Amino acid sequence: MPVDDHRLQDLGEFALIDRIIARLGDAAARDIVVPPGDDAAAWTTGEGLAIATIDALVEGTHFRRDTMSMADAGWRSVAANISDLAAMGAEPQYLLIATLLGPDATLEDVDGLAQGITEACLAHGVRVAGGDIVRASSTGLSIAAFGHVPAPAGEAPALLRRDGARAGDRVAASGYLGAAAAGLALIEAGRGDDPRAVELVRAHRRPLGRVALGRAATARGVRCGIDCSDGLLQDLGHVAERSGVGIEVDVAQVPLHPAAIELLGAEAALDLALGGGEDFELLLTGAGEALASLSTPELPVSIVGRVVAEHPGEVIARRADGARYEPPSRGWDQTRNAGDR
Repeated sequence: MPVDDHRLQDLGEFALIDRIIARLGDAAARDIVVPPGDDAAAWTTGEGLAIATIDALVEGTHFRRDTMSMADAGWRSVAANISDLAAMGAEPQYLLIATLLGPDATLEDVDGLAQGITEACLAHGVRVAGGDIVRASSTGLSIAAFGHVPAPAGEAPALLRRDGARAGDRVAASGYLGAAAAGLALIEAGRGDDPRAVELVRAHRRPLGRVALGRAATARGVRCGIDCSDGLLQDLGHVAERSGVGIEVDVAQVPLHPAAIELLGAEAALDLALGGGEDFELLLTGAGEALASLSTPELPVSIVGRVVAEHPGEVIARRADGARYEPPSRGWDQTRNAGDR
């Protein structure tokens, strides 16, 4: 029976995931520490928790050859998975990689993917344990990433989870939000070679998973986190929904990259920060003092909002005067969006 595309699009990514999990029935591992529905799964081992996640990067949906090289695509596919582990407070260990080769894929393309994967693995301290390679209708990578959270003697392992936000928490974001989307916008506008755009283009093509920050957050008692892969408002919406709370974002406090403001304007930079996605920074909720203590000169952590008991499941962006601010997009949805992220 053919899929009803219109109904599929209306359902939305996370409602679709919930539908699939429900249909899996007893085949879904619901009795593990973190079952399906978070950034990664987690189960107990003899020395703590094993953490696993899987993500795909497909040409035409997640990247285009006119905006990045195959080596960049290889790097970003690794970084996206490492970011999911970081969002759980885990240390990455191994990758399993399935390589999909489209009809026009060449040996040079494979070499490029391998180069980017190698460079990203060395940068993140992770190794490839195996994989698969097949012909497909389009080129892409599907990566399963495995990590662990150690258990201190006599203590339970500490995780970051989407359902850990509580009313009264502050909300923090690492780095600069919207930098990756700004880099893509400048590449598409033919301005990617501008010397002022170097850091923005790098943010799009070669992001970094914030593993050290995730581990530091759990050490300071932070228990809620998610990576900013789909856009600030949409990703915080997942936290609000899973935690049964409301979240309010102070748009004046959202960290914007100076180059994005200079090259695109303050309002465009803000809109990309709120809904652009693919920054792979960490979004955390917890005590304000704990969050502030995570900030370093190398990686600033900014307080951008608060968790409230009101409007559970909803994220509201507010200006300094309290008025609502609604950007053109609140983020990426895998079932509704297509084209380069």
